Amino acid sequence: MESTFRSSASRINVVVGPMVMLVGIFAAIAAVVLSLVMGTAGFLALLIPAALALGGGAFVLWGARRSRLRIDADGFVWAGFVGAQRSVRWQVLERLLPPAPGDRRLVATALLRDGSQVPVRALWEPATVPSAVSGGPDHSAVQHALLSAHRQWLAGNR
Repeated sequence: MESTFRSSASRINVVVGPMVMLVGIFAAIAAVVLSLVMGTAGFLALLIPAALALGGGAFVLWGARRSRLRIDADGFVWAGFVGAQRSVRWQVLERLLPPAPGDRRLVATALLRDGSQVPVRALWEPATVPSAVSGGPDHSAVQHALLSAHRQWLAGNR
């Protein structure tokens, strides 16, 4: 029953992060080889952008792997690129409401048993994605998975 959803930006950044890290590795190798071949230590200055590329690529990869919406038997958990991870357990969920128009990240609104509402802003799509240009991203697959998992939990606990 466990399923994980990621935005298109996260799926792309899982590839971009390691590619940036690879550029950093090649820059470091080039700095060392050029310094040895040319006999001057000036090329070792390339180690600074190499380190920045390694760190930047690792950060992009970390953020891409972190930003997701995961549905499991206990509830659902979501996190963005940065910020706190949030979760809703099935025991405290009354129902899921459809998202209000205009928020590209809003997948659903969780209405809890205590009457509070938790907006599930889980999947950020950049403004350049074709679906965002045509009126907003389509989160219907994620919404259907959330509703199906909640129904399955309700059926097993009644």
